[in-house]
Amino acid sequence: MTTERPARPPLPLVLALLLVLVEVGAMAALAVGMLAEVLGGAAEGGAVTAVLALAFLGLCVLLVVASRALYQRRRWGRAPLVTWQLLVLATGVSQSGVIPGLVVALLVVLPVAVTVGLLIPPSVAWTDRTTPPRAVV
Repeated sequence: MTTERPARPPLPLVLALLLVLVEVGAMAALAVGMLAEVLGGAAEGGAVTAVLALAFLGLCVLLVVASRALYQRRRWGRAPLVTWQLLVLATGVSQSGVIPGLVVALLVVLPVAVTVGLLIPPSVAWTDRTTPPRAVV
């Protein structure tokens, strides 16, 4: 008995990956704003701010590449995405008394939704390979 694999990724996975791209967009905007402050001379710790902004941009690249990998049925992309969601969740929980409630709600609900979308059985099945990966030329 052969089971045919779906031709398209499951909807929960697609929605989770879209939410990751929203997170990436927000972080990229923050990083660009930080670099603009450094270049404009408005940042107090210019070197530290610039390094942090570049680290954020590197993380954005990693998250986009990991999202693309999952979309293309490569399971390695799940680990960086789930790790990032756990960090966002920990940030939201730890900042619950400091930042406005709506932001905390986003920092808690968003990573939970993404993680569920990445880990439900149809999403995991999407990346299960029965054949070895093909060589990329």
